[in-house]
Amino acid sequence: MDQFRSKREYIFKFLVMVFIAVLAGYIYFLASNYVINQKIKNNQETLNKQNIDLEKYKQSTWYNKLYLIRELEKSSQSMPRSEHIPKIISILEDLKSVDSSWTWENDSIILSDFKVNLNEISLKWRVSNLKLLYYNSPWWKFKALIDRFQDLDFIEDMKIKTYDKIWEKYFEFVLNGKIKNNGK
Repeated sequence: MDQFRSKREYIFKFLVMVFIAVLAGYIYFLASNYVINQKIKNNQETLNKQNIDLEKYKQSTWYNKLYLIRELEKSSQSMPRSEHIPKIISILEDLKSVDSSWTWENDSIILSDFKVNLNEISLKWRVSNLKLLYYNSPWWKFKALIDRFQDLDFIEDMKIKTYDKIWEKYFEFVLNGKIKNNGK
C-alpha cells in the first residue's frame, strides 16, 4: 500500500504543480493584459490631446497661410512665370512700337484685355484689318500677331473662336491658349 500511496502522491503532486503552473500562466496573462490596456489608454489620451492641439493649429490664421503657401509652391515649381511673362511683354511692347508707315492706311492693333492664370492665357484684341492678325511681312520684318504667340514655347492650343465687327472699323476677337504644365 505504501507503493500505491506513493504513486497517488506523485500523481497528486504532479497535478497540483500543473494546476499551479496553469494558475501562474493565467495570472501572468491577466497582468500583461492589464499593462497593455494601460499603455493603450495612455497612448489614446496622448493622441486625443495631440488631435485637439492639431485642430487648434488648423484653425489659426498662420497655419492656413503656411498651408496655402506650401500648396502654391507645389503648383508653381513647374511653372516658372518669371521666364515667360517677359516674352509676352516683349511682344506687346514690339506691337506698341510698330511704325505706322509699314501698315495699310489707318490700320491698328489694340489690346483691350489681358488675362493669365496657371492654366490659360486670354487676350482680347481689336484689329482694323484681319491682315494684321495673319500677315507676315519679310520686307518690314513684321511677324503676324498669331504667329508671335504660337512661337512662345509655353503656350499651346491657340484658338480664336469668333470675330465680331464693331464700329464698322474694327474686328474684335479673343485669342485663347493653354499654358503647358511643364513650363517648357
